[in-house]
Amino acid sequence: MKGLVLLDYDGVIVDSAQPVLEQTAVFCKDQGLPFSLTLADFDQLDPATFTMLAKVAGIPDPDHRAYGRFLFDTLQNGAIQIALFHGISEMIRDLSERHILCVVTANHADVVRARLVQEELDDCISTYYGSDRPGGKAEHIREALNHYAIDARQTWMVGDSVSDMDAAHTAGVNALAVGWGWQSADVLKTRAPDHLFHAPQELHAFLSSPLALSQMSHS
Repeated sequence: MKGLVLLDYDGVIVDSAQPVLEQTAVFCKDQGLPFSLTLADFDQLDPATFTMLAKVAGIPDPDHRAYGRFLFDTLQNGAIQIALFHGISEMIRDLSERHILCVVTANHADVVRARLVQEELDDCISTYYGSDRPGGKAEHIREALNHYAIDARQTWMVGDSVSDMDAAHTAGVNALAVGWGWQSADVLKTRAPDHLFHAPQELHAFLSSPLALSQMSHS
């Protein structure tokens, strides 16, 4: 019996925090704005979106659209190839044989798809739920549940932010937190994830276990 695995993109699949931080610094310099953001400040993001990052970085509201376009043009549109976390490719390929895999992301679906095409992983992903669709992540999780007609207890949302955990809880699915992304494990724990993993290999082992579905279906 297959489950439904919903993967966030930035911070779960790709190691984008540092590149985003660096390009935010470039944007602020170009706009004559002060910049003092560090990776530790990513723990303040709630929700973990580019708009919230702009707010935390002190970018004025009228400049948010320009900031988003700048990130898309420099980072998300292939100008810089953001690396996948070690072990993610193998995990996605293997889990696609065991479960239905989707991406639920605050990024644009076409951006994510294009990056995974480069890694020859696109065929492993059934549907991309991105910022180009109406609604937030909780709504997108519910869309996936309805589309694939899978019980929420047999569905996992895998995220690296407190807002991912909130979305999972709101939609009634299992919340799996990963500590290698945008936000720290200590911050993630404040949202009571069902499990917290510290390396992709740990997550892979859990989701490939024959006990995982039975454990969740009786939770």
